[in-house]
Amino acid sequence: MKEIECRIGDWLFNAGLAGFMNIVGEDNIRREGQSIFFDVALLDKFEDRYFDYFIREYEKTLSWYKIISYKDEMERHRETDFSDFDESALERLNGYIANVAKYYLKSASYSSVYSLIDNTVEPTEWGKNLAKVGQLKKKETFDEKRAEILQSVKQVYVQLDQIIAFCIEGKKYLAAKNVIYTVIKNGWNGISFLNPQTKEKDSYTDYRVTFVDPVLEYLEADLEKSKLNCSTCNAKIKNLKLDLSFMNETGFDTTRKTSHVWDFNNDIAICPICKLIYSCVPAGFTYVYGNGIFINDSIDVDTLYTVNKKVRNEILHRSTESLTQTSPYRALVEAITSQTDEKRQYELADIQVVRYENETYRFNILSKRALKIFRQSKGQLKAIQRCGFKEGNLNINFYQETVRRLMNNENLFTFIHKTMYLKITNFNNAYYHMGHVGALLNINTNFLKEIEVMTDISRGKIWYISKSGTEFKDAYPEHKLSGFNYKMLNALKTNNCDAFMDIILNSYSYLGKTAPSFFQDVFEDTETFKTVGYAFMLGVNGSLENNENGGDDNEE
Repeated sequence: MKEIECRIGDWLFNAGLAGFMNIVGEDNIRREGQSIFFDVALLDKFEDRYFDYFIREYEKTLSWYKIISYKDEMERHRETDFSDFDESALERLNGYIANVAKYYLKSASYSSVYSLIDNTVEPTEWGKNLAKVGQLKKKETFDEKRAEILQSVKQVYVQLDQIIAFCIEGKKYLAAKNVIYTVIKNGWNGISFLNPQTKEKDSYTDYRVTFVDPVLEYLEADLEKSKLNCSTCNAKIKNLKLDLSFMNETGFDTTRKTSHVWDFNNDIAICPICKLIYSCVPAGFTYVYGNGIFINDSIDVDTLYTVNKKVRNEILHRSTESLTQTSPYRALVEAITSQTDEKRQYELADIQVVRYENETYRFNILSKRALKIFRQSKGQLKAIQRCGFKEGNLNINFYQETVRRLMNNENLFTFIHKTMYLKITNFNNAYYHMGHVGALLNINTNFLKEIEVMTDISRGKIWYISKSGTEFKDAYPEHKLSGFNYKMLNALKTNNCDAFMDIILNSYSYLGKTAPSFFQDVFEDTETFKTVGYAFMLGVNGSLENNENGGDDNEE
């Protein structure tokens, strides 16, 4: 059979290339330098491999899984003859019934494929017949009605057996519908099974007809006299019918309007092979509830595949926490800083990071400098990974905000100020302590040293300054601390070194003590001023939680 070669290109094609490798498996392709080679026979039933990949990787995030996973709890209660069925179990059951009956079974996407699974049944009617059980009236208790409730529960379980069995049988189609709208749609839209006007109920068939069959036809076509070339791989093509308009945030839809801008004439088209690869872009990205990440480390296909595999494993296959707590940013840092078994040192070249957020692609270049800071700050980053606060309807995560700023080559002073201010004002939705703010300050110090604007403050010195702040707090009148905090933070925020030193000198004079000598450093530059100031305020409001000398275990 004919062997097909696909070569590394721009970030979007590379995401598709990584996705294709994920779908078919690394053992089924040959990788050489910047190219992959595969036999045409690999395209046989490729549509099955395509959906199998997404269903396997994202299984536990799917509504299909939420339906069938309740079977385990049902079996557990039956095995114990419902001896452990309590009021909380009843609440879970009724919540499950509400979701299954009101949302899942009657959803349009599910209903459209019921006939493909079994055309003799009507699951929508099953949902309508489901009702919550054990609705207690006022002054009634669960224990008083327990026997009656259990009788109803057993009857409902029989109904649920039927529903769950049907969903397990129909995994191929039901789970496919889930991944289409939660994952695949993030990469492309408007054609095949994502075309609202499609008449094909079977998404597998729709995908094959749109993406796979044209490749097989293309390979048999006579293109010797063709004068047109694929804009991605430069292969010969017959016409300009295939373009990139189906990819999100990419290109014009030339089928609806030939001229989208002044004097525009489309001359960009792709071959069916590249179109197939582009359809794999959603498999090249790793998504967490709508947010995706792809590392375009394109020195060769091995590196491209391996580094994104690490990101995917970090996000989708962590056993220590739920997927909702996993940050794509943390997965990125873990992937690029775990170099124990890597032949290549990532600092040799800049790496492009592509993020998909709020239905928009965002780009960063992960520089040698950023990589070094991430490695130096690995312990501090780990310490803040579950920290954050709620601001209005937004949840701000320390880890994500820190990595984002470092990737954008921004310091953390404004973020440090906000976190410290929220904490000292007893903000209710602040989920961190001052030790975590201290971790931010240490990360920021690593950043400032790396960009060579501040080189003479170590983590040990930050700890010493913070300790001095704690000693000041112990000696200073408690009723005056609130005013002291506000004045100091305001001086730091406005970069007013003179006001800061006036407050310090007056406060130490009030205590009859000499101000520590490290305050002389604040006159050196803005970064040193803010670092010394925030380190001192850490101690005033809660000392750094670190080892004895405030640095690494081997730091003197």
